[in-house]
Amino acid sequence: MNTSKIKPEIILVMILGLLAIFAPVIIKTKSISTLIAPHALLIVLGGTLCAGCIAFSTKEIIKAFCSLKSLFIAKNNQKLLYIADELVEMAKISRANGILALREYSDYIQNPFLYSALKTALEETDIKALEENLRMMSFYENKNDFKNVEIFEELGGYAPTFGMLGAIIGLIQISTVNTNPQALLSGIATAFIATIYGVGVANLIFLPIAKKLKNNLDEKLFEQEIIISGIIDIANMQSSIVISEKLDKILRESEISRKGKVIPFAA
Repeated sequence: MNTSKIKPEIILVMILGLLAIFAPVIIKTKSISTLIAPHALLIVLGGTLCAGCIAFSTKEIIKAFCSLKSLFIAKNNQKLLYIADELVEMAKISRANGILALREYSDYIQNPFLYSALKTALEETDIKALEENLRMMSFYENKNDFKNVEIFEELGGYAPTFGMLGAIIGLIQISTVNTNPQALLSGIATAFIATIYGVGVANLIFLPIAKKLKNNLDEKLFEQEIIISGIIDIANMQSSIVISEKLDKILRESEISRKGKVIPFAA
């Protein structure tokens, strides 16, 4: 069940954000050159990324940027409903023929975590140990995602500092040059562009990306929590009706909806 599709909205919104920030200046000065300072951008981006590579490994930084492709994949709002349906169907089979009867059913499961969780349940008979194993499995599966969020949050904290550093360096360079007042004012304006770059990169790119990754991670953790809860109930030989009502309540409270209406799954 692969119904994901590409969504370019994030790039579009970032472009609109840049226009909202820089367009008024361009309109007033009738020139874009006043906002272009490659050396300031180098200080901000170079310093931020180098600081990130000190705080984290280069491999972790690369993985974090590679994870950005997930931001451009639209989520299927009915995914949890399909998972809930599968859990209910598995509960019916387990109650009728025993949990080992789910071995054949596992071959049709497309969700990787649900597949692994069921395999674990078929091998582990102790309920407490099963729950511990499933939660440990969830932790290790999402370990890199937690790290990616942390990296972009840190980059968002470094960028404004290097923006200020770029401005200070620019002012120091200006103070050593004896020239006309107009040139000094122009140099000062250029120096402070570094601050704009630092604050802009942090608040329009790094921090929003960190928040988006965190939101996606929260959705993934919620999905896995539903799977863990359902698998444990199945291992406890709960009836499909009880599991159906429990999952339906969880989905309703979490406002999992389509067209503004919650769609209950079949029990």
